[in-house]
Amino acid sequence: MRRTYPDYYDKFTCIADKCPSTCCAGWQIEIDEEALKKYRELKIETVDFKDGCFKQDKEKRCKNLNERGLCKLILEHGEGILCNTCRLFPRHIEEFENVREYSLSISCPEVAGYLLKRKDPVTYRTIEDDEVDTEEYDPEEQLIYKKLYILREAFFDIVLDRKLSFAEKAGRILAFAREFQLQADDILVNGGDLDLIDVEAAKAAEHKPLEITSGQRYELFKVMETWEYTCDDLKEVLEMTEKALHSEGAPYDEALERKMRECLLTQGMDWDILTEQILHYFLYIYFCGSAYDEYYYGQAQLAVAACLHLKDFAMAHFKTRGAISTEDVIYYTYLYARELEHSVPNVLATESYMDEHPLI
Repeated sequence: MRRTYPDYYDKFTCIADKCPSTCCAGWQIEIDEEALKKYRELKIETVDFKDGCFKQDKEKRCKNLNERGLCKLILEHGEGILCNTCRLFPRHIEEFENVREYSLSISCPEVAGYLLKRKDPVTYRTIEDDEVDTEEYDPEEQLIYKKLYILREAFFDIVLDRKLSFAEKAGRILAFAREFQLQADDILVNGGDLDLIDVEAAKAAEHKPLEITSGQRYELFKVMETWEYTCDDLKEVLEMTEKALHSEGAPYDEALERKMRECLLTQGMDWDILTEQILHYFLYIYFCGSAYDEYYYGQAQLAVAACLHLKDFAMAHFKTRGAISTEDVIYYTYLYARELEHSVPNVLATESYMDEHPLI
């Protein structure tokens, strides 16, 4: 088995009651069968055995949380009592044949803070062991994965090239992903062999820097208003952002962006490096996983859209309050990731919009 980890994976430690936004609220926490069996034996009263999840209070907080934000189950029984969802979060695993790609979700404030405060590019550690995968995989999907992996390596080179602007990076990545998608679609329609997809041809696709009008940016922003939400926090952010940036078809304010960047730079946060980290993050975790849904271009667009959305939030905050801190940016990042990454309907809504209105 080949296992890949980002260089910060083993540094993560849950900060429990010190967390500014607990992961034990908002989401419905699903419980695996083995844990359910154990909870039945222990007669744990906070479990909804019918729906296979933990009960929540009126504020959608897990009923296992005490007044200090600590888990009563752990306090009483130790960490071994945890179900898989609680034990693993914010860890994420993408599975391919004899390959496991591990990551940490930026929906966790601690992870988001670590990633966005770092200046150096993320690197990855890969180890090989003797474990043999016993799962059954679709051969065509695994073939596509191997090709997507090669293309993603090219994306990483682009993302980490600090001589390129975000528009140049996005333009290249989207052009290459779009060409890959067009090749795959053509082969599937004509009943051809997916092995004929030419990754090198995709990497040679004609490209130019990404250009988005104010109208296009606003429509992409509006997609978030169709999302389902775990709480009202993002709704409030969207209201602020629409009022500050998008009211009455206002043009994009380059001067505002420049001032926002300068404000963050005085605190040691370079927006270009931040965007690099976000783009790199989404491509690493989700691009190769598109081997299972055939929406390769969609995942590339989703990574770019995340960067555009987060910039909107930061600029709106700066315009509304006259200042912005690194902690504000971290807050918007994990709040956005919480509503996007863990909701299939939200991902599909965003991908569906961009499928009908592609970024390039």
